[in-house]
Amino acid sequence: MKLKQMLYMGIAVAFSALSLFPFAACGETESGSDGTTSGGAIQSENLNIVDDNYRNGYEIFVRSFCDSGDDGIGDLKGVTQKLDYIQDMGFNLIWLMPIMESTTYHGYDVVDYYTVERDYGTNEDFKELTTEAHKRGINVIIDMVINHSSISCEWFQSAKKSLEKGETTVGQNKYIGYYNFTKQNETGYNKVGTTDWYYESRFDKIMPDLNLDNTAVKDEIKNIFEFWLDDMDCDGFRLDAVTSYYTGNVSKNVQFLKWVNETAKSIKEDAYIVGEAWEGADETIRKYYESGCDSFFLFTMSTGVESSSVKKLFSPLYTQPGEKLTNFLLDLQKIYDTGILAPFYGNHDTLRAANMWGTEDNIKIGTGVLSIMNGTPWVYYGDEIGMTASNKNDDPTKRIPMKWSESSVAAGQVFVPPVEGMKIDPNSYSFGSVEEQMEDPDSILNYMKQAMRLRNCHPEIARGTVEKVQSVSPYIAAVKKTWNNHSVIILVNMSSEESFNVPVSNYGDVKVTDTLNVFDASTVTGDTLTLCPYSIAVLC
Repeated sequence: MKLKQMLYMGIAVAFSALSLFPFAACGETESGSDGTTSGGAIQSENLNIVDDNYRNGYEIFVRSFCDSGDDGIGDLKGVTQKLDYIQDMGFNLIWLMPIMESTTYHGYDVVDYYTVERDYGTNEDFKELTTEAHKRGINVIIDMVINHSSISCEWFQSAKKSLEKGETTVGQNKYIGYYNFTKQNETGYNKVGTTDWYYESRFDKIMPDLNLDNTAVKDEIKNIFEFWLDDMDCDGFRLDAVTSYYTGNVSKNVQFLKWVNETAKSIKEDAYIVGEAWEGADETIRKYYESGCDSFFLFTMSTGVESSSVKKLFSPLYTQPGEKLTNFLLDLQKIYDTGILAPFYGNHDTLRAANMWGTEDNIKIGTGVLSIMNGTPWVYYGDEIGMTASNKNDDPTKRIPMKWSESSVAAGQVFVPPVEGMKIDPNSYSFGSVEEQMEDPDSILNYMKQAMRLRNCHPEIARGTVEKVQSVSPYIAAVKKTWNNHSVIILVNMSSEESFNVPVSNYGDVKVTDTLNVFDASTVTGDTLTLCPYSIAVLC
């Protein structure tokens, strides 16, 4: 076990008075005569957080998250100040959207790969963040943009000046080989100044594509990896736009990703690598796992595709939603037979989870379904309070400030919008702020906190082999997950109206250790679990 995780476990015991002995959670609750805790829901006493790359992920757009100063812009020190909040919510992996020096608000055009964006602070601020995160058992990964650089990057500027002077060979300037220059005006290319040369730039003219076949470019990338993984103690990377490394060529993308993964892990053996393979078919995403990278985001269940595979489970056309959910989990296991799943609903490029689910009740049960999935689930900052995006075609509306309090002058509150002059729709915060929801035990925030806790108590949920088990109703999903020679039973009532009585002994010598409830709290009387509408139960 890593030293930083050992330190974390000691701190966690002192902080939450929860022991961390393996499997101690199963069968142990402080219960009343009906088997419930004083709060109504059954909750395990003991956390059992395993030190590996199966974690609960939290995506942060630094600019909109938390302001540590008085300029109204989020920064790295602000993220550090919110680490206790992130830990308390049950997240132990942070993905920071681009933090390197850039000319844009979003940061996906990198000017300097070795320097933190000045709006966000300094390199020392990042090192402080990772140090403090590791004390709490939280890993930190950063967006790694290597499909393209900024047009303002010194590499491109140097190459451009040489071409304008008539210097056209790598021998005259090595940076000419860093990009894909041609004299043919092709689709996805833009002109180099006043020359007759063009450069590949498939995302935007300010983002010239790098020549990933160039050994010198690979050497630069390796140096960048060494800087962030070694010098800055980063824990891995989210790889941007992996399907565009070689546009339309999956096999070449996979081949390059294999080099990326091997290079990163040669520097830090347990570096976590998750890629953005924005594809609408599971079979296509699965091909990218052949690279050896740990994870690729499960876009097929997100708001980023026309018909989310999870949202369909709640269609009124389905009369057997429980069975559908069970089969969905089994199908994912069959298709993704390697690597670590990375399920999510929304991110900075898509509508948010609350946009997909709509009502508070549906947001909660959607969160519940996410919480019982294998792998490393990802939650976009603000989804824990039900923030929404007001315009699916406008990226800044998906990256609005986190709402910490109703007060605009509250500590940490970002008040500068992502883009100058942008008006933020107040309806984006219709479920209230963090401060408000903290005080409400039935809030979306507190539901998500319980959902992430469920995963932190039962490592089998993230890592277990899935099997179908007996269900008393087609509305109840019933699976067993087995990991490290230990099993849990997970029951999910997909009905929003009907309760079901479930004999606990159907599943052997087990007890109900946890319930997660949207409406009334599920209870246990004798051998009978009354599983209320939109409720989840864990037995072991």
